[in-house]
Amino acid sequence: MKKIFSILVLLFLCTVLFAEDKTVIELSNFRYRDFAYRNFYLEKKIDIRIECSGMGERWQDDMFAYGWINNLETREVAWRMSTENSRRYKSKYLWKYDNTIELPAGYYQICYSVSPRNPWQGEFHDLGDFLENLFSGFSNTSWRKSAEEWGISLNIDEKHEKYVKTEGISFDDKSAISMAPLGDNEFKKQGFSLLNNTKLRVYAIGEGDDGEMYDYGWIEDGNTGEHVWNMEYHETGWAGGADKNRIIDKIIEFKEGDYIVYYVTDGSHSYEEWNRFPPYIPQYWGITIWGSDKDIALEKIIQPFDDEENQHVIVDLTRVGDNRLKERGFTINKELTVRVRCLGEYGYSGRFVDYGWIINADTRKVIWEMTRTNTDYAGGGKKNRMFNGSLTLDPGNYIAYYKTDGSHSFRDWNVGPPYYPEAWGIKIFVTDKGFDPEWIGDYKEERDQKIIAAVTRVGNSEYISREFEITEEQDVRIYTLGEGDDDEMYDYGWIEDEHGDIMWQMEYWNSDHAGGAEKNLVANRVIHLKPGTYTVKYRSDGSHSFNNWNDDPPRDVAKWGITVYKAEK
Repeated sequence: MKKIFSILVLLFLCTVLFAEDKTVIELSNFRYRDFAYRNFYLEKKIDIRIECSGMGERWQDDMFAYGWINNLETREVAWRMSTENSRRYKSKYLWKYDNTIELPAGYYQICYSVSPRNPWQGEFHDLGDFLENLFSGFSNTSWRKSAEEWGISLNIDEKHEKYVKTEGISFDDKSAISMAPLGDNEFKKQGFSLLNNTKLRVYAIGEGDDGEMYDYGWIEDGNTGEHVWNMEYHETGWAGGADKNRIIDKIIEFKEGDYIVYYVTDGSHSYEEWNRFPPYIPQYWGITIWGSDKDIALEKIIQPFDDEENQHVIVDLTRVGDNRLKERGFTINKELTVRVRCLGEYGYSGRFVDYGWIINADTRKVIWEMTRTNTDYAGGGKKNRMFNGSLTLDPGNYIAYYKTDGSHSFRDWNVGPPYYPEAWGIKIFVTDKGFDPEWIGDYKEERDQKIIAAVTRVGNSEYISREFEITEEQDVRIYTLGEGDDDEMYDYGWIEDEHGDIMWQMEYWNSDHAGGAEKNLVANRVIHLKPGTYTVKYRSDGSHSFNNWNDDPPRDVAKWGITVYKAEK
């Protein structure tokens, strides 16, 4: 009897000591460039046995295939395989982790990734990849045999199985703004309004290298376009995986107002497909915003904001094609701050070839124009540039212009289009919530009562004259654009009285540079005329004129010629 009892005790102990764990999640059958993950939820704190096989360097913690576990609530890595916590087995490059860890209750994610570099197929991104493979000792056979072992599994005591949920697990992070995960060549934006000053947690993961970001986000003031936050490389940290995976997790205090969140990606290395190891939490590739305190009731202080619905458009010269000159006049009846968005092409000659500008129609002075320093990269080809900011305008008449050359424009791109392809051109709008339509009006230059006579948009080899009458002694302003060089004029204007005497003539010495080529000249002068009949005349030679430029055109292209205005008192 005693012997039978001893046998039963021994069998019981064997059952307790050697009972197999229950596998609750297994990720296996990996090959080159593979990445997989599964979410799971623990209802209570339990011990979990992790079995993970991977591949890595012999003398350093540089894995080529490995697994890890994320805590989705803290967005931190709860466990990661490395050569330091694993042992080699079967080959000098194959590593094994087999141990038990304790995880608190909560939401988790198990991940496994294989390097996108593929030595056995000879696919190398650069010379460094090739040399690394050549001298590392890896062979096609060793990689293929190792791949059969790659994978990760989570195992628990069967009695704890009821506390682990693995199916249909989605984690609601209660974010105010979520633009993640994003793939290649994406451009996203989302607006929000804050009802009072609030601290928000901005969390963004993207791609950057050598001080420059390629997948990144920024936040603008919804009314002025001013950047209130940018994802700068120097403020980011390593996000796990490849060195170029960058992360920023920052608390920022925002003032009451409207904001727009943007995020852009380039054509490679994103949640869509990684060309290097992904970050530890790849589903956050993009930008996410939470309250700084999880107890903040964001729904009470944040409302949706749509800048497109809120704006009152003054000028819309967009979707501009090749070889176009677009213009639109407008009148401002009170001092007003407007927002200008202008996309254009910065040419290889160090100047804009598709560009916009605004002039004061009363003085013909350029009050704003696109420059290299006031524009930012607009996505796509490096020559795509964008201005997005505000201007304060005094009461008066204005004209917005937009000009393109013969290539790279809306629907006819010769390199990658910008993030906003349909915005190619210039758009001016008011974002003031108290907008009154009486603040603005249309301005048609042909109806301008200040214009006495005009000969404009003059082409090659033309001689044009216009007669006008002065009924009372007054000052007039003469505005003329022409071509001149080395003290000689080739395209120019003048005014004669009824006897044929020249009252004023455009000369090289009385003109200034008009923008573009050095030979583009402009004169803007006031003269005094007595009552009588006068004639305004303009002569051009056989080259370089309106829409027939043989060099860079002037800024005020539409005014190539001569215009006489009533002078302001």
